[in-house]
Amino acid sequence: MLSVKKETQSFVIKSNSYFSISSNLRENVEAGSMNKIVNNLELYMMNNEEEEKNVVEKYFAAWNERDMESAIECFSENCTYDDTQYSEPFEGKESLRNHLYRVASLLPMSFEFVIDDMAVSSPSNNEGKKIGVQWHVESNGNELPFTRGCSFYKLDETSNLIESGFDVPEPAVIKPGDSGLVLISSVSKILDEPIRLIPLVIWIVYIYVVFFSNGILPGADATQLELRTWEEVRDLSLNFFLVSPLLKLPFSPVVHPMLEAIFNLLLTWAAMFAAFLSDDREKKPSSLPMLPTIIGMQFLTSAFFLPYLVLRTSEPNDKSCLVYKKDLSAVQRTVGESRLFGLVLGGIGTISIVWGFVGRPEFGDLFERQKSLVDLLSIDRVGSSFVVDLGIFALFQGWLIDDDLQRRGIPKGKDELLLRNIAKYVPFFGLAWYICFRPRLPQE
Repeated sequence: MLSVKKETQSFVIKSNSYFSISSNLRENVEAGSMNKIVNNLELYMMNNEEEEKNVVEKYFAAWNERDMESAIECFSENCTYDDTQYSEPFEGKESLRNHLYRVASLLPMSFEFVIDDMAVSSPSNNEGKKIGVQWHVESNGNELPFTRGCSFYKLDETSNLIESGFDVPEPAVIKPGDSGLVLISSVSKILDEPIRLIPLVIWIVYIYVVFFSNGILPGADATQLELRTWEEVRDLSLNFFLVSPLLKLPFSPVVHPMLEAIFNLLLTWAAMFAAFLSDDREKKPSSLPMLPTIIGMQFLTSAFFLPYLVLRTSEPNDKSCLVYKKDLSAVQRTVGESRLFGLVLGGIGTISIVWGFVGRPEFGDLFERQKSLVDLLSIDRVGSSFVVDLGIFALFQGWLIDDDLQRRGIPKGKDELLLRNIAKYVPFFGLAWYICFRPRLPQE
């Protein structure tokens, strides 16, 4: 609920209400009903207090409850709202509604706007009230640094709804817009769940080692734009999922079969995380959307995967996280919830591994293949980075499992222990097995 800190409070009883209560008191005294007298007084005080709460206080209260529909009903149809963190004001109720929902999705539920002081003017010169508010933001009752601000509201004279609003948070050098909210949200999530520091630190190290370092991984860093590197990426891409070499298409380039196996296993593994598309849905959006992350993983693998693990929104630890199929988009239902999806990708991964051992006979027997692969990886930045990615996928494969089961009505750490452990600790094939045999989302 909305917290309002004030030095004093005044309560005025209108004359007609006074006489009404006096009459009721007299009747009740005559009847000897003292309990009824007390109940009448308490009821009147509660009703009057609610009536005295102005529309801005109601807006703050609805915001803190994340009841965005009640919040938007505090505004007139042609309202204007100028949040100075953004370059342009929001014109009209629909534009403001979209803004409020977007902001609410980025801030944790523990964040609460607390009113420190409020000034209310009387209507004058055919204009409605003007209300000024000084506020700050708290998380779980603790004030957050650099989150103080002031807001100014002008009410419509007729409807007494907010017709214009103006927010002035603590000054920033640039207008951060949503990026500022993402930063605040990210810091809050890390503070609430310090384990998120693990993928964050590994992502920072990964970006430096894979793209910018020299001497840690073999080959030149990405900034040197070696022609051989780009040719290798092109050739592997042409042999994507081994379609070209298996069909013996004329444009299929010759690449080391074990490197092809690593490349295609990695991309198949990355695609398999699309089974968790329900982790980012309309009622639980993440700062970094899941579908673009899956697409990005087909090009830069862990560079997209690790930030998602840091920024994603966790499922609440209660029954409210139960998800129904109707809550998902068509893509999420068709792709993410398909048991066939795990079977197909598991099959492609298996074919990739077999191809590494027996494909392209000209590369010799198993011993010769392994030796030539090691020689290749000793000078190849792209191939060695693929091996790093496989290790990262194996390490973090299980991070989404508990929340996914919770969406299906299975609490964390309880039931389905065999399926849960296979999915978490058996690299690649355990995830494929999980997708095929996990409980379905309920219909209703």
